[in-house]
Amino acid sequence: MLYPQTNPFRQCVDLSGFWDLRFDPEGQGFQAGWAGGFAGGRPAAVPASWNDQFEDWRDYLGNTWYQTRFDLPWGWDVSRQRLVVRFNSVNYMAEIWLNGVRLGQHEGGHLPFEFDVTPHVKREGNVLVVRVEGELAPDRVPPGNVPPDPRHTFATQSYPPTTFDFFPFCGIQRPVLLYATSQQAIADLTVTSEIAGRDGRVRVRLNRVGGDAVTARF
Repeated sequence: MLYPQTNPFRQCVDLSGFWDLRFDPEGQGFQAGWAGGFAGGRPAAVPASWNDQFEDWRDYLGNTWYQTRFDLPWGWDVSRQRLVVRFNSVNYMAEIWLNGVRLGQHEGGHLPFEFDVTPHVKREGNVLVVRVEGELAPDRVPPGNVPPDPRHTFATQSYPPTTFDFFPFCGIQRPVLLYATSQQAIADLTVTSEIAGRDGRVRVRLNRVGGDAVTARF
């Protein structure tokens, strides 16, 4: 994925700022319809971890909901452009809705992910909702809730009880971006090189939106 930017052919806005946040330790959010928007949230900075912002919820790693609202910038046209929302990091499990439509989910806080929102976005009054959950589990990266190695001094002293020596901070931890490109834009660029005898070879591969690819060799 190319990193979003603003130039004569692409536009990008940062949705970071203060979002609404609501903790959901009882897991009632789905049944209560929070995916379409919710009330009763508290202001929370995005990007940031909730553990660093709320002393009373510092050790909480469970279901938590984020919400923000936005209008499309002037000049953006969904009839001619492709609109994408990009999350640079959400730790650990993330599930995303826009205007009540589920966009998808992502696991892991170390890589960015994005969704095409062109069919679901409105000119005004968009509601973007994110459910985040960061419980420790043996099949996650890094693993949690596994028997500690007694040879490690921190194994019996850390909280939460992990086998790694850092706190598992949760939340939307890097900027959230909304960007627009043409419907035939370049989606990715890969350059590889090799040496063949005394000659050097360079191969450039361009991937366009929709899966088309063009390769050039030099």
